[in-house]
Amino acid sequence: MVNKVRVNIAGAQYAFATTDSEKYITSLAEKLDRDIGKLMESNPSLPVTKAAVFCAMDYLDEYQKSTGSAENMRSQIQEYIGDAARARSAEDKLRAENEALRREAAALREQLDKLRRHDKDKEKDQQP
Repeated sequence: MVNKVRVNIAGAQYAFATTDSEKYITSLAEKLDRDIGKLMESNPSLPVTKAAVFCAMDYLDEYQKSTGSAENMRSQIQEYIGDAARARSAEDKLRAENEALRREAAALREQLDKLRRHDKDKEKDQQP
């Protein structure tokens, strides 16, 4: 749904047709109005247009840096996902190896028990 939002920025009225909420657009306009006001307050001879351009450049700089940071985070997350997948694969391999060793140990214990029983039987047979 398209909302029509009217805001005041640096003394001028603007109307926006947007799918964003009125509260969101108003908050953006208030921030821009404050930022332009601060620039003009610290530089009284600065025209509104130039103040708006300076704000736009500042916002674009923040946007570019945050986009780069987000891309860097995505890249790191992909690396972490890859590391986790490799760790899971290694864990699965170790679990399978561990299970094989348990079976082998059980078989060796069984074999040892048979040999011990066999030795005991031999000792009994050799006794007078």
